[in-house]
Amino acid sequence: MVVLENEFLRVTINEMGGSLDSIYDKKRNNEIMYEIDSRSWSSKDIVIFPFVARLKNNTYTVDNNEYSMKNHGIIRYNKLNVWEKSNEKCVLYLDSNKDTLKEYPYIFHFEVIYLLDHNKISINYKIVNTDNKPIYYEYGGHPAIKVDGIEKDNGFEIQNTILEFESNIETQKFNLDESGSYIVDKTMVSIPSEFIISKEKIEESKTLIFDAKNIDRCILKTLGYRFYFDIKDFQILALWTYPGYGNYLCVEPWNGIPDIFNPNRELKCKPYIHSLNPNECEEKGYSITISYE
Repeated sequence: MVVLENEFLRVTINEMGGSLDSIYDKKRNNEIMYEIDSRSWSSKDIVIFPFVARLKNNTYTVDNNEYSMKNHGIIRYNKLNVWEKSNEKCVLYLDSNKDTLKEYPYIFHFEVIYLLDHNKISINYKIVNTDNKPIYYEYGGHPAIKVDGIEKDNGFEIQNTILEFESNIETQKFNLDESGSYIVDKTMVSIPSEFIISKEKIEESKTLIFDAKNIDRCILKTLGYRFYFDIKDFQILALWTYPGYGNYLCVEPWNGIPDIFNPNRELKCKPYIHSLNPNECEEKGYSITISYE
């Protein structure tokens, strides 16, 4: 584990997958992230690359050659190397190798960069094309924040938890099939400035997936905290929690979307896909600022 620490927070990062494992509030002596419940999700965060969520039948093509990839890509299944480490910053990276090339036929350098600044955690993703041809990809985050509520016989009921926006937002919502895996259509919706979170509301859609072009920031209010998510670098905002047990909400900034139900299987033809020419790089990220209500 890699640990960043200042007078406000202690942040732990798992080298396996390069994801957040803990955000500990030193002032309140309190863990902020979801602590794994065997009846619910078995993770706390995912660094997503090179595809968001699930491919149809877990397969896709590049130049008509078929490849198979698991949910949310390949970073989560690999141990990342630590390139740079100080008290308040670390850089973890993965370079393509013979194993990644079996699933994703591009040569790349990927970094996840964590920076702790007072009560703010910044998470940046850097993708470098080290191949001799264009590469195509998506990426994003998946942090699970502990939320207020009560445990009942049939699961956890989220209570007193609101996602706040600067105003009411008119945007597109991507609707998933019955399995919760693939996009079947999209509809225009109005997100209220105070969006009350419940497991039932999310379970109804499997995952709430919104076009975020008009969303620069949202605030998760729960358990006496205000979590300011700066997501202006991202195309999509997704909200997810496991049905039943699990006292958390995943606030997920994505650059990319899950596969559509009847997709074009060629990776470069998928909607919201990003690309880089040889020697080009892309670096974007989000931040979580933690304050008290």
